[in-house]
Amino acid sequence: MDAMEVVGTIDHRDREEFRSRGFAILPQVASESEVAWLRQAYDRLFVRRATPGAEDFYDIAGQRDREGPPLLPQIIKPEKYVPELLDSPHFARCRSIASAFLDMAEEELEFYGHAILKPPRYGAPTPWHQDEAYMDPRWRRRGLSIWTTLDEATVESGCLHYLPGGHRGPVLPHHHIDNDDRIRGLMTDDVDPTSAVACPLAPGGAVVHDFRTPHYAGPNLTDQPRRAYVLVFMSAPAEVADPEPRPWMDWG
Repeated sequence: MDAMEVVGTIDHRDREEFRSRGFAILPQVASESEVAWLRQAYDRLFVRRATPGAEDFYDIAGQRDREGPPLLPQIIKPEKYVPELLDSPHFARCRSIASAFLDMAEEELEFYGHAILKPPRYGAPTPWHQDEAYMDPRWRRRGLSIWTTLDEATVESGCLHYLPGGHRGPVLPHHHIDNDDRIRGLMTDDVDPTSAVACPLAPGGAVVHDFRTPHYAGPNLTDQPRRAYVLVFMSAPAEVADPEPRPWMDWG
């Protein structure tokens, strides 16, 4: 990447949008060369992990024992398999953005990556959910996700939709997709989609959202994959004295 190329700049309007709506659109957080490199890394990752079932690779929309191609393959912590991800200018840039949005020092932020692939033509929808619904309620974290698209993200290919201001409410009741506990993915029925905002993006664009902001992405109806690289940044966990029940999760 040209060292003089400027991407990922933010200002007070972006931070205010994040605080008021629970998400903020950033038109470019990765340069063309960074997107090209990330695409190559993704292709290696998903070819290497072609069969769900490995510790960090799973199909979030399909049953655990389902046969056939995955509906919505994902890799948690892809940096374990491609350590160079954490040495990239894109990672440093996103950590700086997270620091500004969360008003936390960069060295205080915990993080991990999340690789998402929506295959062409049969990629499943990502139902309405809140990221916080996946988290252990015994611990509270402040955090956000920076969702960077590596392909054109349109309504037809499965761009993200958000419920503005939903981050100011509670964690909504969730259940497993299709009420099937063999499916890892969660969804909530307590969202009015008529007020949702679609966020189409060009490659290298990103949306930053709060852990509690309800969001959704439709199926990929195009002939091209829709790849997204998500970086999750958060505070250290703080113990909750009286955690709320989340019956959809089994904490052992």
